[in-house]
Amino acid sequence: MRMKDHRKFELTMKKEEKNLNDTLFNEIISTYSNPNHLMHKKMKHVLKYVQPGNALIDVGCGIGEFLVRLQDRFHTLVGVDISQPEIEFAKKRLGNSSNVFLHCGKLESFHFPDEHFNVCLCPDVLEHVPTLFPLLQEIYRILRTHGDLIVTVPNWYDIIVSKILNKNPQHVNTFTPWHWMAILKKAGFKIRFYRAIDFPLISSEFLSKKIPILGMCILIVAFK
Repeated sequence: MRMKDHRKFELTMKKEEKNLNDTLFNEIISTYSNPNHLMHKKMKHVLKYVQPGNALIDVGCGIGEFLVRLQDRFHTLVGVDISQPEIEFAKKRLGNSSNVFLHCGKLESFHFPDEHFNVCLCPDVLEHVPTLFPLLQEIYRILRTHGDLIVTVPNWYDIIVSKILNKNPQHVNTFTPWHWMAILKKAGFKIRFYRAIDFPLISSEFLSKKIPILGMCILIVAFK
C-alpha cells in the first residue's frame, strides 16, 4: 500500500471508530434520560446531595453528564477521565462552557492545589481502580475541610457477579457497603450517610435507607 493510500485508510478507520464511539456515547446519554434505568436513578440521587459551592471535580467524568447538569451550581467545574474518546465527546457537549475544564489522565498527574474543591464526585469509579488508596488520598488532599466526596458503588451482589462468576471482570473491587465505608475511613474520610439505590423487585425509599444491603447499588456521602 502506498503511503498516501495508507494515510487515507488510517483516516477512514479513525472516522469509523469515532462514529462508533459517538453512537455508544449517545446511547449512554439516553440511559441517563430514562427514568426507569438504574443510571438515571443513580444520577438523580447524586445530584440531590450535591451542595452548591465554588469548585467541583468529577473524577471519572466519562462523557460529562454530571458536569452538564451541574454547571449552574459552581463557579468552576473540573472533569478528569483516563478515556480520551470520552473526554473529547464531553468537550463537544460542554464546548461553550467557560467554567468547565476537562483533562485526560489520572487524577494524581494534574497536581491540583491542596484543599481546592468543595465537592468531589466519584460515581461508578472505585470498583474499577486496582490501587484505591493513592486515588483516595489524592482526593482527600484536594478537598477542602468539610468538603464532600460522593460515590456510588455496586452492592454486595457484585461479589458474586464479578468475582465468583467473573461476569464483569472490569470490577476489580467488590465489597459490602460496610467494607466500602471502612476503606473511605481508612483514607481519612468521615461518613455523612449511605443508602441503597434501587431494589430488584420493588421501589421503596424506606428500605433504601433502612436496609441498604438489599439495594442494587450504594450511594455514600463522605466528607473530609
